[in-house]
Amino acid sequence: MNIKLTIPNVVFAFIIFLMALKFTFSYLTVELDWWLRFLTPNHEKFNPLHLPKNLSEYLEFLIIPTILFYLFISFGKLGPLKIPLFLTGVLLLLNCVTSYLNNINILESIRYTLKISAPIYFFCVLVVHSKRTGHNFNTLFIGSILYIVFLCIIALLFFDVSFNRGAYRYPVFFSGLHTHNYILAVTFIAISLFLRKHTYILTLYFLATFAFLALGYGVRTPMVFYLIYISMVFYLKENLFKNIYARILAYLPFLGLFLFSALKNFDFNSFSSGRLSMYAKKFDILRYYKLEEYLFGRGWGSDLVKTKEWWYAEKGSHNDYLTFLVENGAIYLFMFLVLIGSLLFLTKKNHLIYMTLIFGYLFTSIISNGLAVRALAGYWFFAVLAFIYIEYKNQKLSFA
Repeated sequence: MNIKLTIPNVVFAFIIFLMALKFTFSYLTVELDWWLRFLTPNHEKFNPLHLPKNLSEYLEFLIIPTILFYLFISFGKLGPLKIPLFLTGVLLLLNCVTSYLNNINILESIRYTLKISAPIYFFCVLVVHSKRTGHNFNTLFIGSILYIVFLCIIALLFFDVSFNRGAYRYPVFFSGLHTHNYILAVTFIAISLFLRKHTYILTLYFLATFAFLALGYGVRTPMVFYLIYISMVFYLKENLFKNIYARILAYLPFLGLFLFSALKNFDFNSFSSGRLSMYAKKFDILRYYKLEEYLFGRGWGSDLVKTKEWWYAEKGSHNDYLTFLVENGAIYLFMFLVLIGSLLFLTKKNHLIYMTLIFGYLFTSIISNGLAVRALAGYWFFAVLAFIYIEYKNQKLSFA
C-alpha cells in the first residue's frame, strides 16, 4: 500500500521509530534487587555502545512533544478524542495546584500524569492516523507483535534470571519484572485476537500462555488482568460459559459466606505481600489530612513510607488510587476515573472486549502499581486497545 509523503505521515513514522527505540533499549533500566546483587546489571553487561542507563526514559522528551505535535496538526480530525485530551489537561492543572500548595517541583508533580496521559495520547494518534489514511494498521500491528516477541526471546536466550516470590524466574527485557509481565500479558491478548475464530486452538493457547506467566514469572496482577480477558472471551464464544457465569452470580452470596468462613484464619496480609499493612498506614495518615490536603494531596513522594513488612525501603501504596489520593487529592482521583471512563464513550456502543480491557486496566491499579503508572506497558496496552477500537468500528471484530 502506497503511503503519501505528507507531514502527518512523516511525523507518525517518527513516533513509531521513537517507540521502537524506547522498547528496544528498555532492558538497560532493569534493576537488580538484593537477591540478584551478585549479577552484573544490563547497562554494564549488555551495553557495547555505552548508552545512558535511562535512555528509554529520556526518549519521552522526544516522544511526548512529537505526539502532541501530531495531535495539534490533526486537531480537526480528533472528534470525541478531544474529551480525553482535555481531561489530561485538567489533571496537569491539578498537579500545578498541588505543586504550588506544597512547594514541590512541578516536574516531579506531573510525573504520574505524564505516565497516564502519554499512552492515551498514543492511542489518539493511532486512531486519528487510521481515520486520516483511511485504513487500519494491521501490518504495523503484526510487526509490533513480532518485534516484542523477538525481544522477549532475546531476553530468554541471553539475559540473566529475575527473582520473584522466593524463587528465580525467567529473564525480563522490558524495564523490570512487573512491566515485562504486563507487556507479555498484553502481547498474549494481541496474538489471541488472530486466533479468535478457532476455539480449540485458542483454548490451548490460553492454557499455555497463562501457565507461562504463572510458572515462568509468578507476577499476580498481570495474571489476573489476563484472566479477566480470557473469561470475557470464553463468555462471548461459548454458551456453556454464559450459563456457568450466571450460576456463579446466582450463588455468589452463598459462595461469599463459605469463603468468609473457610478463610477467616487466613493471613491475607502475608498473601498480599504486606499490602494490607501499607493500606492501614495510609488510611491512618489520611485521618490527619486537612480539607485542602484531601482535595489536592500532599504532593509527589508523600505516599512513600516504610512498614513492618517493607522495612528496608520507603514504598508506595501498591494501589494507584490510594497513591493518587495521598499525593494528588480526591479531585485528581475523581478526574482520573472520569478520564478513563471517557474512553468508553468514543462510540455509541462499545465491544465487550474493549470494555473488558479498560476494566482490567483499572483493576490492575487496585491491587498493585498498575498499567496506569507504567508508561512502557501503557503504550503497548493502548496500541492494542486502538487496534480493537478500529477493528470494531470497521465491523471486523467478532468472537462468534
